[in-house]
Amino acid sequence: MVKQAVVASLKAIICVVILWTGLDFGTTVQAAGTVTTYAAPSGASRSYDFAVSVDASNVDLYGDKNGWNNTVSFGYFDFTGTVSVSVTVNIPFASYKLAPESLGLASTRTGNTITFALSGPTNVTLVLDGNYQGRVLHLFGNAPEMDIPSPTDPNVIYFGPGYHDLRNTPNEQINVGSGKTLYIAGGAVVNGRVVVHSASGAVIRGRGILTMNWRTADGYWDSPMFIENSSNIVLRDIIVNRRASSWSGKIALSNNVTVSGYKVVSPTYASTDGLNIINSHDITYNNVFFRTADDCIAIKGGVGGPEANPAFGAPNYNITIQNSQFWSDANNVFTLGAETQAAYYDNIQYKNIDVLYSFDDKTYPGQLNERAVFGITSLHGTQFRNILYENIRVEQCERLINQSFEDSFWFGSIQGNQTWPGYISGVTFRNVTVKGTGNKEIRLHGYGYQKQISNIRFENVTIGGQPVTSLGDRHFDLNPYVKNVFFHAATDEYSAVLGYTPIQGENQWSYKEWNGSAYSDMTWDVGSKKWRGAYAYGGMWSPFFIHPDTNDAVKAWKAPKAGTVQIKGRVFKWDITGGDGVRVKIMKNNTQLWPSSGWHTVAYNDNSGLIHGPIVNVAAGDHVYFIVNQNGNSGYDTTVWDAAVSYRPTYNATTDFQTYQGAWNWKYQQWNGAGYSDMAWHSVDKQWRGSYTYNTIWNGSAMHPDTNDTARVWMAPMSGTIRISGNVKKAGAGGDGVLVKIMKNGTQVWPASGYQYIAHDDLSGVYHDVSITVAAGDNIYFLLNKNGNNGYDTTIWSPDITYS
Repeated sequence: MVKQAVVASLKAIICVVILWTGLDFGTTVQAAGTVTTYAAPSGASRSYDFAVSVDASNVDLYGDKNGWNNTVSFGYFDFTGTVSVSVTVNIPFASYKLAPESLGLASTRTGNTITFALSGPTNVTLVLDGNYQGRVLHLFGNAPEMDIPSPTDPNVIYFGPGYHDLRNTPNEQINVGSGKTLYIAGGAVVNGRVVVHSASGAVIRGRGILTMNWRTADGYWDSPMFIENSSNIVLRDIIVNRRASSWSGKIALSNNVTVSGYKVVSPTYASTDGLNIINSHDITYNNVFFRTADDCIAIKGGVGGPEANPAFGAPNYNITIQNSQFWSDANNVFTLGAETQAAYYDNIQYKNIDVLYSFDDKTYPGQLNERAVFGITSLHGTQFRNILYENIRVEQCERLINQSFEDSFWFGSIQGNQTWPGYISGVTFRNVTVKGTGNKEIRLHGYGYQKQISNIRFENVTIGGQPVTSLGDRHFDLNPYVKNVFFHAATDEYSAVLGYTPIQGENQWSYKEWNGSAYSDMTWDVGSKKWRGAYAYGGMWSPFFIHPDTNDAVKAWKAPKAGTVQIKGRVFKWDITGGDGVRVKIMKNNTQLWPSSGWHTVAYNDNSGLIHGPIVNVAAGDHVYFIVNQNGNSGYDTTVWDAAVSYRPTYNATTDFQTYQGAWNWKYQQWNGAGYSDMAWHSVDKQWRGSYTYNTIWNGSAMHPDTNDTARVWMAPMSGTIRISGNVKKAGAGGDGVLVKIMKNGTQVWPASGYQYIAHDDLSGVYHDVSITVAAGDNIYFLLNKNGNNGYDTTIWSPDITYS
């Protein structure tokens, strides 16, 4: 293994010596700064679609084909100070864009030449005529290298300028062991793969290019960058260009890996993922650029076939991706999954990022629901928590967000297993701006009550300049297994999951136990990362799990101000393999809120659980207690209580959808022209049904009229001003369209009179956003009429109601 690396190193050293004695790296000095360029070696794949110079120094360009058979060009240089970049476009074009927009670059065009200035290291992309699938240029402007390693250092594997083809060497790879440095100099192109296996303290760096233009099927996977079972690894500054349909790189079963200044340009369709992370922790990507024809970064779990329990897989946690640019021609920009055989995903952050382009698939556009800029696609039940997307600018995309549990992936070629428990909870989108064309869909699909998506927060998210402020926004695609989605300031909404910390009282939440006469604080155990009570099994861990013992386990919320609050949530058993169930109740100070007296019992095998939603007045300093009692004994009593307290009571027709009348103030009815009557729940078809065959409501947002109108009805629990927002659209084209309207008791709310017509092929829909006053007990009716006939009348309507 070492011998072949040394042979390659010696070959590189000979090149370096020749270059140092007879060639110029292309450094120029101007009054404003310095520029260093690197000549492309013979044998490298070049592009001549553009001619680039920086302060009159020519920058050689490389090329690769994208899925639409257009050349993607890229080049690199080092500089200091302020420099002038000149790009001559050698193909006709009418307009152009310099991306990302956040750079704020001013430019001029003279003929076919575009000129702009750079004042610091950055990456710039040139898009012509808005054609992201066409001929594009990526330029990488770097700061000068410091502390370049010596080619004679025995711990350095050195590739100097030139084309180095490792296909003729044993295993076609470079092995970088513990304490070793692989250096690929500017002007070098290495056609091979790098393997870091069971190593510590290895460094891979340089200015040059690592490429791989063939496929392999051996145990080191089919990618040019392979890191496994290693720690304290550094990847810096090189460019990776995968020229075949497989991953560009992966980090697996590793920890403490730092990736900075690293570039991936792999537009070959498809599967050219940038640098995936598998069952690893404490990973940081900073100032990277990825252009791929698949996921830019997929964070996966893989411990065997679909039958393998994810709990046995190493977790993915403490991962930060920041200060970077991404472009994906297919699949996702960022995804957790789809293979998710990891014990959990925790503390994963994406911060200060520009997404230049995101497309779903060139062969199957619009047909793959799980593809998005921000994706969580779980083929195996596991736990996703504490995920943050912050200060992100999306310039062009199709679907914006997908969060879902799926049975299979890529037309069934990858099978999942949803028999294992799991959840997606505690995901925050903060300061996200989205521009460009595309539907920008936000798809949230849980997988039954035992695999819900909950505690999702949108803070200052705008799409096309419009803020996303409710689940009634037209971009949402929901199913009933989504709960606790927030849009307001943290001072109005308090989620037990989002607010969970190891500090008592932080975010208004504390962690206690009740011994029958008094509450006392639990103690945080650093080693196990659990809140622990006085008895062995009494405690809480992760944002969700709570377990009673001789003492009851109690989550407590303290009101920071006076007002009216809604206490909404679901409590269910997590461990359903045995025991005698648990008992639960909610108290405000010493007053019982839910149930009205006694206890609710959650059966030992009830992983659907019970819902609650009392609305009460609180004074500043009042406490709301969520109490779990062991029932007879504490065996198998791990319980999930997903609760939130809000000063802005909120209701949504989809996320509140239930199988019995009146749940969360919703009823499912029909209107025959003279009066309303209740529908009946059909458990086999999982539908609410009226008197006629097609009078139905199902899957949260889907409705269908018949001879009778189909009516979704919400009853106001208290007086106040409410906002009613939502989007009504046809589920599919056909028929003669439908008619819709909103009524308050007998008074029309929207439209002003008559009905709103939804055309037979209107798959985008009509948006409503009205505010009205209500008294406690008022009914709001959402009515769907068949128009002329009931053919093809399935309609999607998920109204959102929020008290101001």
